[in-house]
Amino acid sequence: MPHDMEKPRDPEDLYRALGNDVNPARPILTGDVIEAVEITNPDGTTITRTVMVLDHPCSLRTNGVDLADRLHVAEVRDSSPISWREGGFNRMPLPAPMPGAEGKSRPLAAYFDTSYHISPAQLLAGKRIACLSVLGIDLMLQRRVKHFSRVTVPTDDFDKANIHVYEEADLLEEWCMEREDHGVKAEDAFSESLKWLREDLGGRTRQDMLKDAGLRSTVRQQMGQRLRELRAASYS
Repeated sequence: MPHDMEKPRDPEDLYRALGNDVNPARPILTGDVIEAVEITNPDGTTITRTVMVLDHPCSLRTNGVDLADRLHVAEVRDSSPISWREGGFNRMPLPAPMPGAEGKSRPLAAYFDTSYHISPAQLLAGKRIACLSVLGIDLMLQRRVKHFSRVTVPTDDFDKANIHVYEEADLLEEWCMEREDHGVKAEDAFSESLKWLREDLGGRTRQDMLKDAGLRSTVRQQMGQRLRELRAASYS
């Protein structure tokens, strides 16, 4: 039975954070929107664009820590209103309250067929203005697959395949926020949290445990305990 393309019940459901509410401690993730990114053309000239990160989380960091040397991004620009289910599959709609979008008549969109490869330095020199929610990322992936293959993959399939990655991003964000509050630099907190997640626990890591829905709460509890220990050590 063919599957139908999906849409959000409310545009706000697409976003985890917008504008000044975007947490700098959150790792760069699929679907993030960054403005004022300098793009280098093949002839050496440059242009400045707002872009959306397209790479899958597992491709973003080849060693799990540092962003890959080449990142794939889509240009974000004005769009006419489109039907989520019936067309415009070459783009991911970004309606208001997305910064720069104006009501239903003037949404923005990330265009999959206008994309660039950029360096981490180019991306990080811009300003992140949006992080998609889990639903937003799943819908973006659905539309991108539809555009390139004309196959409709249910968002539940993307969610099941990637939920452990989304959970890991949430944990890393919380860890970095907590540690920065106690004077630890962001990059050091990020490396520290990844080391903890990858600690060998006798043939498996906490990263592995996140793939098991029944163990995710255990990892979260362990993280809370470890952060309390680090907090106590900083006061001693």
